[in-house]
Amino acid sequence: MVVKVEVFTAEPPCAGCQKLLEYADLIKAKYGEKVEVIKHVGPCEEFSKYSLTVVPAIVFNEGKIRIMGVCPSLRTIEAALKEMGV
Repeated sequence: MVVKVEVFTAEPPCAGCQKLLEYADLIKAKYGEKVEVIKHVGPCEEFSKYSLTVVPAIVFNEGKIRIMGVCPSLRTIEAALKEMGV
């Protein structure tokens, strides 16, 4: 099963948002076809779809795990992916 990973950042990205964008690239490089990484930079309709209130934020599989207001560590993101079966 492919895990959908959506990252949300401000435009222009703050320091935490920039780090999350870097992590998104690392996750895609490491897990390849096991993940689908989508980057949302700036306002978008998905922001309200997931009831996000702050950035940076990350959503897995359309809302199953959400992290908002902080840039999670790469280790936290990988733990969430492991929980999702990657």
